[in-house]
Amino acid sequence: MSRAATAFAISLREHARNYVLLGLLVVLPVSFITLAFAVTQDGQIPVRTLVDGEMTTVMRGLPAVHGVIMTPITSALIAGLAGLFLMHEAKDTDGRLVSVGYRARQVVAARFGVLAAITLVVTGVSVGVLLVDFTPEHLWWFVAAMLVLSATYGLVGMLVGTVFDRLAGMWLMLILPMLDVGLFQDPLFVQSDPDWWMTLLPGYHSVRVMVDVALTTDVDAVASLGWAVGYLAVVAVLTIALFYRKTGLKRD
Repeated sequence: MSRAATAFAISLREHARNYVLLGLLVVLPVSFITLAFAVTQDGQIPVRTLVDGEMTTVMRGLPAVHGVIMTPITSALIAGLAGLFLMHEAKDTDGRLVSVGYRARQVVAARFGVLAAITLVVTGVSVGVLLVDFTPEHLWWFVAAMLVLSATYGLVGMLVGTVFDRLAGMWLMLILPMLDVGLFQDPLFVQSDPDWWMTLLPGYHSVRVMVDVALTTDVDAVASLGWAVGYLAVVAVLTIALFYRKTGLKRD
């Protein structure tokens, strides 16, 4: 465990020196979330969400809906890029760690521990910026859904890093959260039952929870959070399997 902790600390320091990631962490929450409230005109908009167990259309303030959606977009985008960078770093160095005496599970624990730490920071910053302008009706449910979504996109970023180089992966991870959360899951755009393929996207279940717990007084989307955790678990298993393959580690 001491070796895993050492590898964790070294990897975390490397990411702390990643000025692209740090810049995004400072700039994106303010530019996406704060400006969403600042530039969105006051008004009411219909939002489809669960109320008493049934899908219902409710009227909510346009700035609040916009800000609630921009928060997970921000977190997913930064976490996804962090996962991408982490995978590329791992492909370059983790085989050498094993050659000098590290066990494969120690390396895996360190890498995924770094992703977990980054997920916590990204979620905390994004939610903190949101709270300046808006407080969800059920804050801790909202935070839980944000953590699941951020972790899922962090793993998706690692998966992308196993296939694409850094530049192509960055473009993909910039676009995917925008399309998923910002278009296909956004109640500003989708005001009817989603198509079946939309339900397969990483943001579907988590965003359902966020819209419910942020904009209504009752918590009706608990089952969706369970599905989101299940989706996260499947992506985690796939990511770990590909991590071993791409880094050349042998299971121990």
